[in-house]
Amino acid sequence: MKKIISIIILGALSFCGVCFAGENAPMAVKAQKEETLPFWESYGDELLNGYIQEALENNLSIKIAGARIKESEAILGTINAQRLPQLSINPSVYPYRTISRWSGNFGSGNLLYFPLLLNWELDIFGKISDRVQASKMGVKISKEDLNIAKLAVSSEIAASYFNIVLDDKLIKNYEEIVSNLNETLRLKKQLYEGGIIPYDNLYTSEYELVNQKNQLNSLLRQREILLHQFAVLRGVSPDEGSNIQRVSVDKLDFPFGVNAEISSDLIFKRPDVIQAEYGIKKAAFDVKAAKKAFLPSINLNEMVGFESLKAGRLFNWDSNVYQLGGGLLLDLYTGGYKMAYLKYNKELAVEKLHQYNNVLLNAVCETENSLSSYKADYNSYSEFKDMIEKSGHYYKVANIRYTNGTGNRIDELAARRQFLVNENSMYLARISALVDTINIYKALGGSIN
Repeated sequence: MKKIISIIILGALSFCGVCFAGENAPMAVKAQKEETLPFWESYGDELLNGYIQEALENNLSIKIAGARIKESEAILGTINAQRLPQLSINPSVYPYRTISRWSGNFGSGNLLYFPLLLNWELDIFGKISDRVQASKMGVKISKEDLNIAKLAVSSEIAASYFNIVLDDKLIKNYEEIVSNLNETLRLKKQLYEGGIIPYDNLYTSEYELVNQKNQLNSLLRQREILLHQFAVLRGVSPDEGSNIQRVSVDKLDFPFGVNAEISSDLIFKRPDVIQAEYGIKKAAFDVKAAKKAFLPSINLNEMVGFESLKAGRLFNWDSNVYQLGGGLLLDLYTGGYKMAYLKYNKELAVEKLHQYNNVLLNAVCETENSLSSYKADYNSYSEFKDMIEKSGHYYKVANIRYTNGTGNRIDELAARRQFLVNENSMYLARISALVDTINIYKALGGSIN
């Protein structure tokens, strides 16, 4: 009879464990590949597209954010596992010594104990479920961290690329300006030595030459720094990633017009806004879990095993023992810990709400600032573009005069320098406007649609 009862109990335990695991087993939360919207494709530069894809795969900040997702999923697994029965085995040996009350003789031996223990905290009040939900929100927060990192890296890659392209053009123009001034200075020295021009005219050109050389050196240094940063963003060593292919500044185009209609609702697609929203939800579950900590814990305890004084008879069915029971645990006094913990979670929920509102306000501010900057820089670019046409015409006239003998070489060189200076200003405004479009995409979460 004991043998039959033991088999029934073991079978019931196995069945309960299987059913519970089937319904409430920890779900394998797979990190879905969250990709930011490919705003960079709107610039129509295949080289830029390739560099951003390379950065999304190799950038270390993105890899760190990806590792944190796996960390949060592992924490979720540890909490979810608490919903399942806990099985353990505890083989024990208890030495004993006795004395006979009749003969006074001593006796000794060992009590052998081989139990299978089951402990199952029944989540009747949903205490563990709320912690699981809070942990799931933590996983989503980690995923938005990854999206934030991707958006930041892709924006920095695009901005650095545009500035490198700009420096290429500026350096080329400044090299021509320096060469132009060297020739101008050579001609003025001849005029000065001939007594045709005063020294202050010669000195002005010498001073301008020094300034332009310093500006050229600054641009060369700036381009090297940008190339090093560009390599690090792509996960490449700075000394290996300096030689990159890039287009000319004339081939870069604006992805949308300055008067494009942009909905303010797009800020709700920003990963930091979504993350702040998940933060509020997580805080709400944490408050619920803190409230339910005042409720009792109900445990189901079961033991099935063998007990014998002799090792040879340990696994006989006559030696089997079993025990089934339940327990209720209610903390009567914890020194105010639970009340303080509840207060902490409530204040944390209020903080998360303020944080969400703050993120929204900053998102609106960043969007408005980016739009205003884009309009201002684009207008500057348009004005410089009109000026370039006039400056080009002025240089053409000076060149014709010099060719026909009605003008001099120094005036032609001065007209060419003025054209190059105006062209530099135009390209500076153009790239500034392009970087503003990147900031608009970033402020709206990667899309304006």
